[in-house]
Amino acid sequence: MSAPVILEGSGLTMRFGGLVAMAEVDFTLRKGEILGIIGPNGAGKSTLLNIITGIYVPSSGEVRLSGERLNGQPAHRIVGKGIARTFQSSRLFGDLSVLDNVIIGRHTHMKTGIFDVILRRSKAEAELAEAAAIAEGLLKAVSRGLYEQRHRPAAELPQADRRRLEIARALASEPKVLLLDEPSSGMDDADTDALMDDIRALCAERPELAMMIIEHDMRLVASLPHRVLVLDYGQKLAEGSYEEVRLIPRVQEAYLGRKAAQNAQA
Repeated sequence: MSAPVILEGSGLTMRFGGLVAMAEVDFTLRKGEILGIIGPNGAGKSTLLNIITGIYVPSSGEVRLSGERLNGQPAHRIVGKGIARTFQSSRLFGDLSVLDNVIIGRHTHMKTGIFDVILRRSKAEAELAEAAAIAEGLLKAVSRGLYEQRHRPAAELPQADRRRLEIARALASEPKVLLLDEPSSGMDDADTDALMDDIRALCAERPELAMMIIEHDMRLVASLPHRVLVLDYGQKLAEGSYEEVRLIPRVQEAYLGRKAAQNAQA
């Protein structure tokens, strides 16, 4: 029996003036599923994630989380409802420690504020201690090596560990859906292999966590996602397993160009 759908989009269209960045895109994501999003540069991949997370309000169409319409809700509220993401470029607080970066990711679950710090210091300290303990657990879950560097400034981390830290910080919001935007960007093959192992371990620990992964590294796309959705010029070009979609001439054409795709089929 298939797991229930947790996130879905229907008829998603995004216009910027006369430019149509996305046109009538549909998708579904089930609990525990990994959906890969691939396509050439400018295909609309990041636009899709921006629509899902409330950065963009679609010109038409709907996004629903567990049946609830998300259109028009602010990004911070969508995070609170269970959708977290990472970005192509690093958004870490470089001067803060690795641990503090993950604690910041708990903001949607923190109840105390400035007045509690002033008037009820013990309550604020207890909540911070709890957040630190949760953050340490997340660092261990994502990467033991990252946990061992928890007191190091984030700016001093190598690229691969920065990517891991961004995943740990996203997990701190306790998401039902995790969106990863090019998580292997800037990594060599060995780092990418290690990242794939980390993601597999995370999925084993959190079997109901659903993921959408935008990625250009086809080794990762071939290894992790259960399904792959291909975008090109803002339209859905194909959907299926990696083995199915990689053989579709239109997909090869989008990546390689018409002539190269014809040679590949010859």
